[in-house]
Amino acid sequence: MLFSKIYISLTEMSAHRVAASLPRIGVTIGHTPQKLKTGGIEPSRRARLEVLRRIVTRTVREERVELKWNRAVEARPYVERLIQLGVERGPLDEYTAEMMEWWLPEKDLITKMHEVIVPRFQNRDSPFTSLFRLPPQRLQQFIQNKREVWKRYDIGVLEIDGNPFPAIQAAHQEQSDSILDVLLADALRNHQITLQEKLEASTESK
Repeated sequence: MLFSKIYISLTEMSAHRVAASLPRIGVTIGHTPQKLKTGGIEPSRRARLEVLRRIVTRTVREERVELKWNRAVEARPYVERLIQLGVERGPLDEYTAEMMEWWLPEKDLITKMHEVIVPRFQNRDSPFTSLFRLPPQRLQQFIQNKREVWKRYDIGVLEIDGNPFPAIQAAHQEQSDSILDVLLADALRNHQITLQEKLEASTESK
C-alpha cells in the first residue's frame, strides 16, 4: 500500500514536470468540469476519466466525432495534449509512451498517432483540433407510463485538423437554406452578371 502511494506520488510529480516543460495548448480549458454521465461504467473515482478515454480513443480512430457539446468541450484538451506530447517529445520518451498506452488502449491507434497524426503538426503550433457547435437535437430519454420523455442537447463536432473529410464550414455554407442567405447569394450573382455585361459592352464599343 505504501509502495503504491509512493509510486502514484512520483508519477504525479513526473507529470507536473513534463507539463511545465511543454508550451501551453492552444485551446481553452474550462475552469468548471463538465458534468459527464458515466452510465454503463462501474462507479469509481476513475469513471469520469474512463468516459474521457473512450472519447479520446474514438477521436483518434475516426478523426471527426459528433458528441454532446459538454463531452466534446471536456475531451478536447486531452486530445490536444496527447498530440502535443507526440510532437514535442516523440515516441521514445517514457512519459509520452505511458500516456499513449493509457489513453489509446488499442495499439494500432498508438501507431496511427505517431505515424499519421503527429507528422501533420511537426511544423505547426497548436491548436491541433477544431470544435464546432451544431444546432441542438431533441433526443428521446426514456418512456414512462407510455409517455415519451424527450430532452434537447447541444451537439458538438470534435475533429483532428488535417483529416480527410470535407471541411465542415464549407459544407455548411454550400448547404445553407436560410432565406436571407439565398436572397443575398442570388443578388450577388445578378450583380456580377450585370457588371460582366457592362464590361463586355464597354469593350465592344471601343
